[in-house]
Amino acid sequence: MKDLDVHINESLDILIENELLLGPELKLMLKSFKEEKTTVGFSFGKMCFWHYEAFSSSINPDIYKVAAAIELLILSFDIIDDLQDKDSDYSWNKTPELSLNVALAMLVMASKTIDETSFGHKRAAIKLVDEYALKSINGQQLDLLNSCRDEDSYVKMITLKSGSLTAMGCLVGEVLAKGEISQEVEEYGKYIGIIQQIDIQSLKEWGPKNDLLNKRYSLPIIYLLSQKNDVSKSVSSYYNNDIVTDLDNNATEDALTNGGAIRYAITIKNVYKFKALNYLENVAINQVGREYLQKLLK
Repeated sequence: MKDLDVHINESLDILIENELLLGPELKLMLKSFKEEKTTVGFSFGKMCFWHYEAFSSSINPDIYKVAAAIELLILSFDIIDDLQDKDSDYSWNKTPELSLNVALAMLVMASKTIDETSFGHKRAAIKLVDEYALKSINGQQLDLLNSCRDEDSYVKMITLKSGSLTAMGCLVGEVLAKGEISQEVEEYGKYIGIIQQIDIQSLKEWGPKNDLLNKRYSLPIIYLLSQKNDVSKSVSSYYNNDIVTDLDNNATEDALTNGGAIRYAITIKNVYKFKALNYLENVAINQVGREYLQKLLK
């Protein structure tokens, strides 16, 4: 049996090549953008496949088309996110106006592809895609507003932005197999996205993606700002544009690392990890799929 990533990648190539309504320029850009993302794998499509397999007595080959459609939607969201944040080196940032059209084409192609499959529950799957995509867009809006400045509102935002998409990948596979969804799959699917979105590494790198330098809020920064010390006061002033001098990188990094901020964020991740694992125990996914989902929870 072919590797699942290979199956999904081949299905993507076929979808792009056979889309007669795409002009040659759009098709060429879409192919190149897809190739850039191929190296990171197709985690959302694989979640879709494994959940379909878990609840289905036989495999309909159209599931690879659906997995590819899910990846098209996710890639479109990645492109739009990068164009809004302006913090990636992907080629689509070089021509944002043209790239936006490619992202819009991917969104339409995702639903169109699912609708053209032979699944009896495809309309339920499309409804799920629409619902969870809108939830993610709401989360992205909150993220761009940069107004989530406490733990509860921040977790709610990343649940919408990221958790909605990972839950969608799992639930589409389930609903195609049996026409309904379960709370267990929805919950751990959502928690996978939360865990993936809690970023710690970027704070350790003082570069263009550093949330603190960009005055973005994240769980470690929220924790740091809640402390009443010289560093937190300096960071607060920096965020409020009260000072124009540069932050003391060494002192701030030390406060994040040794002052409990990063440990706090890791603790939050572990809380959701254990919740997800408890739900995952009750779902009959094969061992390969289970190990992959567990890997996403690290």
